[in-house]
Amino acid sequence: MYFPRPASKALLPCLLMLFFSISSLADPGDLVINYDFDAANSFNQGVAAVIKIEKGRPQTGLINRNGDMLYGPEPNTKLYDFHEGLAPLLKDIRWGFINTDGKIVINTQFARVLPFYSGLAAVLQDGKWGYINQNGDWQVEPSFSEAKLFNEGLASVKHHELWGFIDKQGNWVIEPQYQDALSFSHGLAPVKTDEGWGYINKTKQFVIKPQFERAMEFDNGFAIVNQDQDWWFIKTDGTALSRLHYDKVLPFSEGLAVVVKDDRYGYINDKGEEVITPSMDNAWSFHEGMGRIEMDAKVGYVNKSGKMAIPPQFKWGHSFTEGLAAVTVDYWKYGYINKDGVMIIEPRFDDAQPFQDGLARVQSQGRWGYISRD
Repeated sequence: MYFPRPASKALLPCLLMLFFSISSLADPGDLVINYDFDAANSFNQGVAAVIKIEKGRPQTGLINRNGDMLYGPEPNTKLYDFHEGLAPLLKDIRWGFINTDGKIVINTQFARVLPFYSGLAAVLQDGKWGYINQNGDWQVEPSFSEAKLFNEGLASVKHHELWGFIDKQGNWVIEPQYQDALSFSHGLAPVKTDEGWGYINKTKQFVIKPQFERAMEFDNGFAIVNQDQDWWFIKTDGTALSRLHYDKVLPFSEGLAVVVKDDRYGYINDKGEEVITPSMDNAWSFHEGMGRIEMDAKVGYVNKSGKMAIPPQFKWGHSFTEGLAAVTVDYWKYGYINKDGVMIIEPRFDDAQPFQDGLARVQSQGRWGYISRD
């Protein structure tokens, strides 16, 4: 009778490949970038700015998700958040822009810069602001004393002490005539006159007449306004969201907004109803369906219906990102909980920050590294 020989030799390479491929997959909380840094930022668009102290001098660099150094580290350098694939880079006393490959694509030559929005960045050169494109070419020649970000095709700029609005070709759409002006959103822009702040449309008509001491841009259909000590929300037609006014309000996030009355914090919904009457010591904006709150020096979390999802029990905690929140029960060690309050990554870090792009920066013995979400 014929018995086939075992295929162990043929299977061995496959089994080894399978073993190493499985073992190379990071589990939640696994250290994937070593504690090599004296300071570190969260990952953004696949890269993160980090700092190493060498001979007493901070050196700034840019790493990818593998921990490879794409730029630097260099002294006398600062890196800021990426927008539209580029980040402001300060080298000595001049600003330029760097891409996510670590390449300086716009040389450090400007006195100040703003991030790229809508394909353009405001930059200051020789005392005047203008706008460049992502190739570093002038889109709008520098001629303004102040400039803000483009939004909805227009940017507010200051010329001869008054504010107006230009398009992306630098043409005046609304001539300078206001004491101050913010950006367009929902077709409206806050502007300041002698009568106070109001809102104009793109044909410079006042849709909401000047009447407020302060006014913010519209966001999620609502704008924050102020008169005397009162703060409240208005709709795009100028009517108040509700009759209730507060000592402080934060912008809406996920359909709810933090409100403060007599040093007590609560939440309202987008109908102006108090989901949680101001009664807490502190509260933060909603993230991923959970609101971080503080009571009696302990942090917990509420859900959108106003119910306590995770009772206050932590000495400190961050908001939820990517399904987890960094918390500490004793200020000594930080770990990560899920939305059921279960500790998914056991407390073992001296400090821990929220997950972003699947990685979180954590600290151990004064040094920073990154752990994996999955």
